[in-house]
Amino acid sequence: MLRRLLGQQDDEGNEQVQRIIGLIDRYCRLLRVRYEDDLAANEPIYRIEAWASGFKDSLNELEQSQHAAEWFSLKVKKQFEEEMDEDERADYQCHVYFYKNAIVRVFSLLDKLGYFLNELYGLRTERVKQRYSFFTVLRQMKEATNLAELYLEMQEIKTEYKDPLNVLRNKRNTEIHYINVEMLDDLLQTRKHFTRANHVEDLQRNLNLLNQGCMMVYRTMETVFAYCIRRLEDHATKKLPQRNEQRPNR
Repeated sequence: MLRRLLGQQDDEGNEQVQRIIGLIDRYCRLLRVRYEDDLAANEPIYRIEAWASGFKDSLNELEQSQHAAEWFSLKVKKQFEEEMDEDERADYQCHVYFYKNAIVRVFSLLDKLGYFLNELYGLRTERVKQRYSFFTVLRQMKEATNLAELYLEMQEIKTEYKDPLNVLRNKRNTEIHYINVEMLDDLLQTRKHFTRANHVEDLQRNLNLLNQGCMMVYRTMETVFAYCIRRLEDHATKKLPQRNEQRPNR
């Protein structure tokens, strides 16, 4: 959608995102096969399929916000807002909007994934913490011995992107929460260096952090749905009847 607004083709999206969407479609097809295998499980399987399909829109919204933030950043040349003309200031404001939007969507999508895994595998994370996040679910998975393979893969990805995620989380909290004591202290420190001109942040550095956060989401999603597919395929294989080979009569 956003690419169309920017005069681009919708099919110019991120290849990794398209690969994940393909995995989600494959997973949903396998779930539909189970409708016939286990009629008593139809209702929960239907809900799981609906949740899984919903990730496709969430992924597209994140990736296109990420793309739009980068696209508008390329139009910003001045170092101070006061030096910008009307068009460049509008492009800068669009960049900031999509940049913030993408950061919020990084953690929103992770939390949706945490809810999905919690329900899919009956982790009961709500007993540990009523309002839980993706990271709470990941800690809960550590106790599930039957999910050890998935947990280790996800934990490795989380560890690799720990630092950029912490920076993005602080930015997200600044964007959606009220000012707390620590933030007020930061503002007081900033005031000491106050100038009348508003300096533009290092947009490329910010985008690099955002891209790492998005990559963490994409890799985690790809890992999860590849694992879910393997589980379903293993289940289907175990239910196949054993066939005895017979030699033809001569």
